[in-house]
Amino acid sequence: MLLEALSKYPYEGLTKELLSLGMSWVVMYSDINPDTEDIANALEGALNSLEDKIKVNTSKMGRNDRQSFDKVIRAWFNQSAPDTYGELFELVIRETAELIRQGVVDPQKSLSRVKIDKNGTYLGVKFKGEMAILPAILKQPEYYERQSGFLIPTTGQKAQIRLDPLWFSLMAVGFFISFAGFIGGKYYLMTKPGVEAFWPHEVEDVIEHGLIPLTEAGISARISLSTEELYEMKLAMRLAETNTLVPPEIYPVVLHLISLEGQVYTELKTLQLDLSELSGYLQRYVENIEKLKISGLQIMVETKEEGATVYKYPLWALVDIAEKEISRGISGDNEMLVYIFVKDLYRAVNSGNKRLIEDAVFRLFRQGRALLEGSARASGELKRVLRVFMWKEHMGVLV
Repeated sequence: MLLEALSKYPYEGLTKELLSLGMSWVVMYSDINPDTEDIANALEGALNSLEDKIKVNTSKMGRNDRQSFDKVIRAWFNQSAPDTYGELFELVIRETAELIRQGVVDPQKSLSRVKIDKNGTYLGVKFKGEMAILPAILKQPEYYERQSGFLIPTTGQKAQIRLDPLWFSLMAVGFFISFAGFIGGKYYLMTKPGVEAFWPHEVEDVIEHGLIPLTEAGISARISLSTEELYEMKLAMRLAETNTLVPPEIYPVVLHLISLEGQVYTELKTLQLDLSELSGYLQRYVENIEKLKISGLQIMVETKEEGATVYKYPLWALVDIAEKEISRGISGDNEMLVYIFVKDLYRAVNSGNKRLIEDAVFRLFRQGRALLEGSARASGELKRVLRVFMWKEHMGVLV
């Protein structure tokens, strides 16, 4: 039932990826052909299992979405629409699960109905005379570009997608699974295109052991995207320091970065992420430093964050400096030494070539020694980090 419903969805892209994740959650709770009770249980289970992610702040709905959803939510559930997209998604999931239990919403009927005409695409059946529009945070990035050709908006098929309560709920569950933070006014969503190929037996590895730990790491560390290398490094570092193991088979995953630009939500970047090599390397890095701690040797860097003293692994501190270099950009003699090293290390680790890792580390050692002993200008923070970073024992951990 679920696979057939997904195959009827007419477009590729983010919305399909979220729908497939929502359906994957149901499959994980039951099987490919769930009964009515299974679907209600799965929706309620999502609210409980993803509770921490559901509580994370999201953006307020724009005026058009707010007016549209207020009308629909009043008709569907006799309630007013909440302020934010996250609250809206949570409300629809909760109330739809209850309607399914009451026998008011028929999953079989809903999932078997996909209609496409010149006015748009309709997923499911009208409930109390209403269907919901696809929210702007998904609709605008995906379909405004597709409909931007000359005369297409007036002569071609409209890009509007409307959903009934069940289809909307599945999309909302997929959103929460993929949600990796709303940081700096930007949405971070991680998906696994083609996840249905893992149904039914391997889907738990993709969802429970893959996407959820990855996205939770992004949320808890508030990791934002400056460059792909730094984003992946910081995400892998978070996994390593929390001793979180992600099956390498789930890679690659896709990161969608969505931002409100002016009055329109725009997908700024779409990146494929593969942390399998980085995670393994950084996991060993953390383990080896912790072993040195047990033997009485402390290889940590003391730094200040928001007035508080914190202790970081030297590589973590260096990556922070690299991110600051990126934000400042190149000026004068600033050659972005740290960012270049982090980028070289990133490439060396992903190559799986130990010799390249050694070359990157020893190159930084030479440049760092010249910086510490010569007349070149460098921040006190960088010098403090390099003094610890270049200890013989730490160099051994790195290579």
